[in-house]
Amino acid sequence: MKNLSRSTVLFALAIASIAYGNVLLKQGMIRFNALTAAGTPPDRAVWQTPQLPAGSVLMLVQFVCTLTLFKWGWDASVVIPTLGLCYVAMGILGKYLLDEPVNGLRWLGILLITAGVFFVARSSVPGKPN
Repeated sequence: MKNLSRSTVLFALAIASIAYGNVLLKQGMIRFNALTAAGTPPDRAVWQTPQLPAGSVLMLVQFVCTLTLFKWGWDASVVIPTLGLCYVAMGILGKYLLDEPVNGLRWLGILLITAGVFFVARSSVPGKPN
């Protein structure tokens, strides 16, 4: 059953969880690499890197949200492209949390992805013919 307000919350949760999960995994791998380079055995380094399991849990949250949207009757051709909005969040989080350079060309690509998501989402508005 497609309930637009509940679905919007679920889409937002999925997008936020995948974006922040990716940030945590990137931060975790930086820490993991530093620990293993300093001689910490990999199995111990994993336990000393809480960002890795936290990022994995957020990826699981996104997965469950996606499954729920499918269960509610959303088309895969709408759900997956809409989750592409995580690129906007990743541009912002990458710049401000990971200190990554996000240049104009990258922002242009993110803008084009956002425009594509808009057109895909408009093609599946409840009550409108497809």
